[in-house]
Amino acid sequence: MDWYCALTEHLLRDVTMNKSLERPLELVRQRVIGLYKAILRYQMNSVRSYNDPQVFVFLRSLANGKYWDDELDKVKDAETTLLNDWKTYDGVEAKELSRKLVELAKEVEEQLGVIHQDLREFIDQQQKIQADSENKECIWDLRVVNPQDDVKRIEDEKEELFDDAYKWMLEDDKYAAFTNWDESNRLPCRLLWIKGPAGTGKTMLLIGIIRELSDQPAVLAPTLSYFFCQGQGKTDSPLNDATAALRSLIWMLVIQQPHLISHLQADYKHSRGAFFTDKNAFVALSRVVQNMLKDARPVYFIVDALDECDQGLQGLINLISTSLTLSDKVRWLVSSRPDVDVLSKLKNLDISRIVDLNAHGLDGPVNAYIMHKLSALEKHGKGYTNSILADVSDQVRQRAESTFLWVALVFKSLEKVHGEYALKTIKDMPRGLPKLYDHMMTRIEKVEMVDPQDCKRVLVATSLAYRPLTLTEIAALTGLSLGITQTAVDECGSFLTTKRETVSLIHQSAKDYVENDLKGLDKNHKSRLQLGGLTQGHADIIRRSVDRMSTLRRDIYDLRQYGIQSKDITPPVEDPLAPIRYPCVFWLDHLRDAIKENPGNSKELCDLGFKFLEEHFLHWLESLSLLHRLSAGIISIRELLIVVQVCL
Repeated sequence: MDWYCALTEHLLRDVTMNKSLERPLELVRQRVIGLYKAILRYQMNSVRSYNDPQVFVFLRSLANGKYWDDELDKVKDAETTLLNDWKTYDGVEAKELSRKLVELAKEVEEQLGVIHQDLREFIDQQQKIQADSENKECIWDLRVVNPQDDVKRIEDEKEELFDDAYKWMLEDDKYAAFTNWDESNRLPCRLLWIKGPAGTGKTMLLIGIIRELSDQPAVLAPTLSYFFCQGQGKTDSPLNDATAALRSLIWMLVIQQPHLISHLQADYKHSRGAFFTDKNAFVALSRVVQNMLKDARPVYFIVDALDECDQGLQGLINLISTSLTLSDKVRWLVSSRPDVDVLSKLKNLDISRIVDLNAHGLDGPVNAYIMHKLSALEKHGKGYTNSILADVSDQVRQRAESTFLWVALVFKSLEKVHGEYALKTIKDMPRGLPKLYDHMMTRIEKVEMVDPQDCKRVLVATSLAYRPLTLTEIAALTGLSLGITQTAVDECGSFLTTKRETVSLIHQSAKDYVENDLKGLDKNHKSRLQLGGLTQGHADIIRRSVDRMSTLRRDIYDLRQYGIQSKDITPPVEDPLAPIRYPCVFWLDHLRDAIKENPGNSKELCDLGFKFLEEHFLHWLESLSLLHRLSAGIISIRELLIVVQVCL
C-alpha cells in the first residue's frame, strides 16, 4: 500500500509542461483514480467479509468461488492499465524533453554563433579600421592635387564658363558615340580626341563636358576621373608630367571606387610614399591602372592639354592605347594641340573619334562669346553706344578666326579704350595669336609710365618661374621696387593676369611666345626681351636671388626655441621670408637650367652659388624648413650635382 500511495507523488507531481502533455497526463490521473477505487473496493469488501457472519461468507463463496480472485484481478488490471498509460505518457514526455533539449542546444548553438559572428565582425571592424588608416595614408601620399579644385582655379584665372562655349559639343555625333555605352548597335567610341590650335577653347570645352557628366546620377553614371596638364610656372604643384596626371586619375578613381585601392596597397605597403615619387613611379602606376581596370566599374578618364605634358607624354599615350585593349569599361577624352599624335599607338583606330576645332568651325560658339563680351563692355566700358557696339561686333567677328583667346585679348584692350577709339584699336590688332603677341610686345616697348625694360624684366621673371609669383617675389627676382613692379605688371596686362596678389601669364601660348623669344626662335633670331636670351634670364634670377638671400640669418623668426617643430611655427606678421620665399626654394633649379643652357659659361654662376652656401648653408636649410620645403631643397641639390658632374 505504501508503494501505491507513493504513485501520486511520483506520477502526478506538479511539473511545468507543454500543452501537448496535458491530455496524456489527465488520462494517467484517471487511471490512478481507477486504481485507487479498485484497491479501496477490495479493502472494503475484505473488511465487510471479515465482520460478516461466517455462514454468509461461506454461502457467497459457494455461489462465486472466484470472487476474491476477480476483485484482485480488477486491482491488477487497473494497475496494468495505469502502467501502460504511464509508459505512453512517459514516452511523450521523453520526446518533449528531448525536443526541449534539442531546442536548448540550438539556442546555445545560435548564441555561440552570434558570439562567433560578433567576434568575427569585431575583428573585421578592427581590420577595417586598420585598413582605413592605411588607405587614408596611401590616398594622402597618392594625391597631387584635387582636380575639382583645379577646375575652380582655372575658371577663376580665365573667366567663368558660359554655356554656349561648350553646349554645341553635346549635340555632336562623335560626343554622342563617346557617351553611349550600348555597343550592340554601333561601333563604339572609346577614345575621343579634341584637337585644336592655341586659344580655341579646348580647356573650357572640357570643363563644360566635365560639368555635364558630373550632373548625371552618381548611381547610374560611369566614374569620372580627370586631370588638367599645366605647363611649368602655371601652378605651385608640378602638373606638367605624366606621373602627376596618372596619380591624379588614380586618386579620383579610388575615391569613387574604394575597393580598387587594394591594387595600390600591395606595392604601397613595401615602399610607402616613395612608390609614387621614385624614378619608376609611372611604370609602376601604369601596371596598377591596368590591374584596376579589370575590377573597375565603367570609368571616364579625361586629360586636358597633353601638349603641356613636358615629361612622360609618350608613356601616357602608350598607357591609353594599352588600357583600351584590356577593358571595354574605360573611355578616354583627351585634348591637345594638333602636333601631339594621340593615335600613334592605337591598335584599332575604329574605336576613336577626332574633333578638330580648327576644321570644325567655331563660328557659332565664338560669336556667342563675342556677344557675351559685348554685354560686359556695354556695362563697364566708356563711350560704347549701340552703334559703336555693333561696329565692334562686326570687326571682331571678321578677324577672330574662331579663336576665343584672340577675342578675349581684344576685349581686354578695349576695356581701357574709350568707345570712339575702339574701331581703330581693333584694326591695329593683327589676326592670329603670334602676330597679336608681337603687337602687344611693341606696345610694351612704347610705355611711358615705367621703363619698358622694367616691363620686360617682369615678363622674363614670370615666364621662367616654376610657379606663379607674388608681387614681392617679382620685385626680388627683378631687382625693382614694389611700386615699379606693380606698375610694370599693369602695363604688361595683355600678357599677365593677377589673381589675389599672384601674377602669371594669361595662357600657355603667351608663355610659349616669351620663351621662344628668349631662345631666339623668332624671325630675327634675336630676343626682344633680353640680351643673352634664356641663359641670361636664368643668370639674372640667380644673382638677384643670392643677393636677396644674403639677408638670411640664424633663427630668422626670433623663436629662441630650437626644439620646436616647423609645423607648429606661425610666421610673424612681417614675415622676413615672404619676399624671398621663391628664391629660397628655386634658386638651385635656375642654376641647374642655366648650366644646361650654357655649360661653358657656368663657372661664374657656380662660384656664386658655392660662396653663398659657404656663408649661409645652415641659414638656407633653416629657411627651407620654415617654408616646409626642405625635401625640395635636397632634391634640387641632388639634381644640381648630377648636372655639374656632367657639364663641368
